[in-house]
Amino acid sequence: MKHFSLIAILILCFAISCNKKKENDLELASNEIATFMTSIDHDFEELEKELLKIEKFVIELFENREEILSNGDRNKYKIEGSFANSGPNQNPELSTLYLTTKGKDRKAVEEMILLTNPLDELFKNVVEKHDVISQVYFNSAIQLNRLYPPYDARTMLDPDLDVTSFNFYYEADEKHNPTKSLVWVEEIYVDPVGKGWVLSLLNPIYFRNELKMVLAFDISINSILENYLSKTKRQLVIIDQTGTVVAGKPKAIEALSLPPLKNHTYLQTITSDSFRPEEYNLFKSKSKEVRKMISNFILSGGDTFVLNEESDNLVVNAYTMEKLDWLILDVEIQ
Repeated sequence: MKHFSLIAILILCFAISCNKKKENDLELASNEIATFMTSIDHDFEELEKELLKIEKFVIELFENREEILSNGDRNKYKIEGSFANSGPNQNPELSTLYLTTKGKDRKAVEEMILLTNPLDELFKNVVEKHDVISQVYFNSAIQLNRLYPPYDARTMLDPDLDVTSFNFYYEADEKHNPTKSLVWVEEIYVDPVGKGWVLSLLNPIYFRNELKMVLAFDISINSILENYLSKTKRQLVIIDQTGTVVAGKPKAIEALSLPPLKNHTYLQTITSDSFRPEEYNLFKSKSKEVRKMISNFILSGGDTFVLNEESDNLVVNAYTMEKLDWLILDVEIQ
């Protein structure tokens, strides 16, 4: 009887020890992921501050409009049809200008170009300072786009697009953004000028209560992989609130029955504001278990799910980011 009691005590102690180890491991994992999310949130907050600095600069341009238009260099850009500084021999110090045929007030466009020429150097400095920014630009309702670094817009864009019909403009306009504040386009999309998957930070610029332009940073999804995911050993997957994968570690992607992530680019003529391959949306996964998991996280607000994929139990824990309404999935692969 005493022998039996001793065995029972040993088993109980072992179980308690295992539970404590699991609790400690979970706490360590939570702390590491919290640090991971804090790092992203902090860097994204710095981008917001940077975009607000550009806003102040733009407002100063409009306040000094008459002087700038009188003294500006009208020969800085050579406009050919709908484009300027576009093609294989573009000047790396300048932006690419895209003047769509939808713009009916050519004089207003030409004045906006002259007024905003001082932005070129500022745009260039921002891209060089922040590795995560793939491009900085503005779009205006008068149908002018100024974007840095320069690119071959003539080949990649039709001359008659409406820049206000794209989400990187309209999500910041007064109808969709009545508070006139910064806007994160959280749902990733394929960039129209071939930069792959991006998310955008938008800043509507008003002068005398008129929306003059929407400033924007595009942030490369590849940079998130390189700058953040590569620094942790945990098998993480980042998803947006639609259930679409933003970025992830290869093993975690494979564990969730998804095809390998690739650097998708869309080099054909753009005819819509986004291109979202459904094969990376977890709600549309071929796996019933994965669909149950993502429903548990996004629709039910759960934070833990045991995934029974091919009889191998995978514990997936979900964490919500503060700056963006994204989820971090921590896939515990045995």
